[in-house]
Amino acid sequence: MTQATQLSASALNFYFQQEEIPNPTGKILVVQGAPGPWLNSIEGSDINVISYIANENSLWTQKGITPVQETSEKYDTIIHFSTKFATENLAQIGKFSQQLKPNGRWMSVIPNRMGASRLKKDISKLFSEVETCSKSKCRIFDTSSEFDAQLARKWASLGRVKAINGTNFRTTPGIFSSEKVDTGSLLLADILKKESFYGSGADLGAAYGFLSKTVLDTPRNRIREIVLYELDKRALDCAQQNLAGHDNALYQWADVTAGTHHVRKFDWVIMNPPFHEAQDQSFELGKTFIREAARILKPGGSLYLVANLHLPYEELIRQEFRSHRLLAEDKGFKCIFARA
Repeated sequence: MTQATQLSASALNFYFQQEEIPNPTGKILVVQGAPGPWLNSIEGSDINVISYIANENSLWTQKGITPVQETSEKYDTIIHFSTKFATENLAQIGKFSQQLKPNGRWMSVIPNRMGASRLKKDISKLFSEVETCSKSKCRIFDTSSEFDAQLARKWASLGRVKAINGTNFRTTPGIFSSEKVDTGSLLLADILKKESFYGSGADLGAAYGFLSKTVLDTPRNRIREIVLYELDKRALDCAQQNLAGHDNALYQWADVTAGTHHVRKFDWVIMNPPFHEAQDQSFELGKTFIREAARILKPGGSLYLVANLHLPYEELIRQEFRSHRLLAEDKGFKCIFARA
């Protein structure tokens, strides 16, 4: 669970404890987010959950609730955990607001520094009246008013899967680098195109499959299989579209930080590991990816990694791998090769 999700869950808990705030009742849809003490306020209700993130999905399952990625039902209350991606928020608010029952209640919660002011303006455009409350460094927007159905449909259309301009790679708002191919991935891809790959490999944090496709398209490859591990189910679904025709590509919806699972160790690993959560730089997140790569590689196996120049990964790589070398530095990124 990210820091942002924890803040939002805490804010909801404080909000529902206020005497003047009625608890949601009836049929309730939770869009993204994670369970927490706030669930006590809707205990006994009929709860459905939309979840795209593997670790959050596991938390819901532990609570006895099986999340889904789609639903066509109508709801008395919809609780939306907003993200830092403005377009994703618009798309989800537009899509799911149309699934409110007449006089249904819409709630959005967002950490202040992830765009709360902008979200307030957007929600106020859609709904005629919105109550705002600040709790736990977050803002909560609460309304049962009428909404602009035409605008909702327009916003919902923003969530369609579509190709990145100038490429054939299909993405959707909310996943990593959805508007353009990441500069670091492009730098690493230029290196991967010149390499030869064989046997079994893994792409940790594969997103929509850009690096995996680069490797699979190398002319001298003898790849038996490549396993794409990705936290976000939407990104993994896009990867399957982008790698259509590559029967040796396998897909795992998984949280790499919780450990990956495969029947054998890998000959090589490629990755552009994440390094931030909720706009906070987190060196440990990337370091966890590096440790996991070392664990799943065969002796003598290869790691190809791209990271921002300032990230202090070299000392850990020296500890976890037999040898390493710098492959390239450019545009604020570095590519590193390491031998297990």
